[in-house]
Amino acid sequence: MKDKSATPSSFVKMEQARRLMDQGHYQESLVLALDALLQELDTLRNALLALQTVTWEESPAPNIQEEEQANSAPHWLPPVKPRILH
Repeated sequence: MKDKSATPSSFVKMEQARRLMDQGHYQESLVLALDALLQELDTLRNALLALQTVTWEESPAPNIQEEEQANSAPHWLPPVKPRILH
């Protein structure tokens, strides 16, 4: 059997939303599903912020002069020859 305590609450909410939808309670189902999705997005946001913090601390400080030179000269793609279709 699966351990209910290990199941994330957002999955439980989505399952409840599915049951409500089957019973015809569409508005309540959508509210519950949106709440579960917001919870998952918040979890993802926190994980991404943690990763950003870790990578920011590990990466060396960029050389400002090199960055300005790279941004000052635009990089253009070479012209594309038109294709002639016969």
